[in-house]
Amino acid sequence: MTNCRKRSQESKASLCRERPQSRSSRGGGETTNMIAGELLKRILLLLSLQLSDVRSDKNTEFVYKTVGDDAILLCSLASSDCSSITWTFFRSGQVRFSKEVIHGQVNRSSDKAGRMSVASNCSLVLRDLVLGDVGSYVCLEREKDITTVYLSILAISSPSNVRELKPGGTVVLSCTLSSFYEAGHCRQYSGGGFKLRWLAEDGTELTNHSRHQLTERTQCNTNLVLNLQQKDNSRRWRCQVETKTGKRETHLDFTSSFLFESAPSTPGPQPPADGECPVRLPISRIVLCVALPLMVGAVGVVTWVSDRKRNRMLAAAQRRETMRVRY
Repeated sequence: MTNCRKRSQESKASLCRERPQSRSSRGGGETTNMIAGELLKRILLLLSLQLSDVRSDKNTEFVYKTVGDDAILLCSLASSDCSSITWTFFRSGQVRFSKEVIHGQVNRSSDKAGRMSVASNCSLVLRDLVLGDVGSYVCLEREKDITTVYLSILAISSPSNVRELKPGGTVVLSCTLSSFYEAGHCRQYSGGGFKLRWLAEDGTELTNHSRHQLTERTQCNTNLVLNLQQKDNSRRWRCQVETKTGKRETHLDFTSSFLFESAPSTPGPQPPADGECPVRLPISRIVLCVALPLMVGAVGVVTWVSDRKRNRMLAAAQRRETMRVRY
């Protein structure tokens, strides 16, 4: 025991005594430090994007999709050998980190395993996208970052009752881009990087009007309030994601079909005022109309003749039988 300055006799032993750490606690600490290091690495990368306002470069890709789509996340790797490739997934809002691909093979413990595969060029293929797939994906070769892909998903929802889908009804459509931070919230990195727009069927951008108004417009969320009219039945309303260069990334449509609107009755053909029928029958129908009664008549005559002949033969046979009995 070393010499220590005395504070109190009760704490002297605890202040001066050195205790060796166990091997198991050191191992658990190393694992925790590795996970914490990966999380810190991702957070620092996101912060650097926010501060530098980065949109994309040769090692960074931004992918925009809709729910149910398929996505191919490219890995900028020169070699086709994927055995040294790892794909990681990270989402800032939930502080979630996981390894989706390990040594070129899909991690079977991943909740995406059934919808995920690795392409021949080591790209990550995601099928039937859901909102839970939103986040940042990093392709690593021997733990070295190769490509970072940020996946965002577009969705349209409505708090309105379906019975409002009628002339005179009011329907609110909410278009939300779920980014790798959290749904409906964008950070400084994406300022000017993309925008959401509501479009009419002819492709023109919708603005505030007596029939439709735009409310709660943010970088990742915009609401469209529709005051429906009769002519809006089966009309298409489109929410579109565009980049700052005007490139259309993805879009989603909503069709205002009036579910409780009865179809207009179509009047039947009316006879002309002069009483003449303008319809001209083809020759084949005229022949059929004439020949059919003749055929029915001929069949009736043949049947009548054959029945009469059969009756005469039966009568003659009965007379012969009667004469034979008498004699």
